Amino acid sequence: MAQIATQQLTLYVNLHAGKDSQGKIIIKRKAYKNVRVDLDLVKLSEVGNALASLQELPLVDLAVLSNGIILNSL
Repeated sequence: MAQIATQQLTLYVNLHAGKDSQGKIIIKRKAYKNVRVDLDLVKLSEVGNALASLQELPLVDLAVLSNGIILNSL
């Protein structure tokens, strides 16, 4: 059975930067790469919220991108 080996996590902190001339929300994204892959989602959420609290703009949401390789795919 194939398994995924996570090699890198990137945490995205999405912030509300206002609205454009058409009234659409402007999102400013901060990326934090090389996050420890062994962090559970609760800790990752706590870290993201702590980083967002240091920003002047309000938090919209947090996102995580996981990059990895598939092992034993044959």
